[in-house]
Amino acid sequence: MFNFFKKKQNEVEIPQVQPMAAWEENSYMHVLSNLVDDENIDGARERIEAIEGVKLTEFNERDDGSGNLTLEYKGEEYGVGFYFEEFTLESLYSLQNQKIHDEDFLEIQEKDTSFVIHMNFNKNYFDSYHLQLKLIMAFFPDALAVVDESAERLLSGRWVKLAAESSVTPNAESLFTVQAVFDDETKKVWLHTHGICRTGFSEFELLDVSQDNANDVYYLLNTVACRVLYQNEAIEDYIFLGEFIDGNEIVVAPLPWNVAIEKYPSNILGGPADRVDSHNTNSQVIFLFLSEEDANNGKYTKPSEVEDKLIENPLYYYTNEQTDHMKFMARDRYELLRNAILENPSYRALIKVGLPTDGEDGKPDYENLEHIWFELIEFTEEGFKAVLTQAPYRVASMKEGDEGEYTVNDVTDWIIYTDEMSIDPNTAYLL
Repeated sequence: MFNFFKKKQNEVEIPQVQPMAAWEENSYMHVLSNLVDDENIDGARERIEAIEGVKLTEFNERDDGSGNLTLEYKGEEYGVGFYFEEFTLESLYSLQNQKIHDEDFLEIQEKDTSFVIHMNFNKNYFDSYHLQLKLIMAFFPDALAVVDESAERLLSGRWVKLAAESSVTPNAESLFTVQAVFDDETKKVWLHTHGICRTGFSEFELLDVSQDNANDVYYLLNTVACRVLYQNEAIEDYIFLGEFIDGNEIVVAPLPWNVAIEKYPSNILGGPADRVDSHNTNSQVIFLFLSEEDANNGKYTKPSEVEDKLIENPLYYYTNEQTDHMKFMARDRYELLRNAILENPSYRALIKVGLPTDGEDGKPDYENLEHIWFELIEFTEEGFKAVLTQAPYRVASMKEGDEGEYTVNDVTDWIIYTDEMSIDPNTAYLL
């Protein structure tokens, strides 16, 4: 979910907002592989030209293996640079090995050379990110791992391969990470994103979060980031993000970090002392408006002041774009689900199905679906048979325990439960 780091705080003046670093403005990725060790990119040009939808217009390689290329992809032009450099696996990446196969991680730790590929993201940053993964696999089909420097994330080479070969772009959560810095004395946590700046939007943060509640409050930050990325629209003043359990709306109102930290004590974690050398460029801190009156009067509430509401199962809204993306990825990787269950009878699977809701005229409304979980019973020639795990809210004719037969075109998400973990379409590389 996110990585924890310890941090101590000293009081300083509020620093000035700084220009973004190269790895914030552009997308920088480091490739690790055996071919990288040999600094060998033989055949890369031909493999790039073979990528569907790519028109390579320029490819320049120097004697040291560095170079640049220009290409067109889905109607957009991209400039890409690349070079080899010395590599050391930083400690923050070593914390992420829970999603890397053990045998792969042992090899990763031994690598001392990386191949850096960097590029600007165009207006469709989902396509841009997808293209960068495709280029990585074209340069190094044996990629063992990729360090996404812009998002400060270690990616499994198996995930990169699956994502590059998919007809669906990676999801919004692939574009950024959420890091958690904590203070042993105050038991407070500072949550912040990395990776969003390269899309043209700001990073997001939460300050003064209780360590005990960080896992729950995290979803507020994650949902804000996903909303902005899926809707491709910055938050001008505020947005409606969902509902608290009491039915009141969750209204998010971010402020630039240099304005936001003035609303907190100067010695807070994520305060001025933590902005001297980093986290001082394009980032916004999340606040809440608790009422229309608050919004009209500019009364900002710190999420830490209403943590009790944020941990009581708030309902966060999914955008249509996010729901569609989940659906397309689940269908694109449906055969991975099917094969895994058929090859491993002990595995259990839940499949989310979009059910047409009850229309005002009593007929099924196929324009408005209720997405609900079924437990897989068995696969059929046409699809699968499954049993409903809960009663729908807006489909009166169905109840928990009802069985039905569905096809891949009804699927909007799925989860496999193995003996060790749960696996969804995005983490299907773990199968």
